[in-house]
Amino acid sequence: MSNQSTQNNVEVSPMYDDEMIIGLFNNFLAEGGDPKVTAFKRHLDQLINAKVKPLCGGKGKSSGDGGWRSELKERFSGRGAKWVKVSIEEIGSTLVSLGDEDDVRDYAGWIAQAGFAWIRFSGPRVRGDENCAAFEVRTGGSTIDHPRQLHYIPVATLDDKIESLGGTPHSLKLEEVAKPSDAKNEEVSSESFFEEPNGTVIGDFVVSSPVVEDDDDILAFDDDEDFDSAF
Repeated sequence: MSNQSTQNNVEVSPMYDDEMIIGLFNNFLAEGGDPKVTAFKRHLDQLINAKVKPLCGGKGKSSGDGGWRSELKERFSGRGAKWVKVSIEEIGSTLVSLGDEDDVRDYAGWIAQAGFAWIRFSGPRVRGDENCAAFEVRTGGSTIDHPRQLHYIPVATLDDKIESLGGTPHSLKLEEVAKPSDAKNEEVSSESFFEEPNGTVIGDFVVSSPVVEDDDDILAFDDDEDFDSAF
């Protein structure tokens, strides 16, 4: 072994003892590394970049994160970019889990009238063993935050399930009630979530003509907020 290592004093942080740094060096040699200080330092830099840097990149990062959270946030960044549309079938089971509430019935009526559902990107989440995008289901109105009403879509299937809404539900007037002459209020009995395209059946109950108050509030956008906290 070259005595160069004794000629170049490498400061070791007090948090590491001699055995640890020597162990790293011996592992480096066992893997075919050149027994030189400069080569070992390059090896340490590579370890730091690969193993330590991902832990220091920002909130919510973890080893092996791969940057998917940042990429997902970037995809939905910008005013209005968080709103997407999905099929009614996609959102059906989540609506059922929200229960038989008036706001859920209103939302079901709106999406039945439009022929698709709209949800708003909340943030990246890990659900089970899958990396997912979490979306708010704003049944009480698009201008009201619903941080606990989330619908999850695996990142791997995201492109197949979402489409840009091209605006906000408010600007597109998707939450306005249809005229009485156009509304279909037929009661449909079904055990499926949404059996008929123009129906408003959720689970075992039937949604009649939706009622919603006018809301001219300014849309609340929270693009700069961190949504990684768990609810």
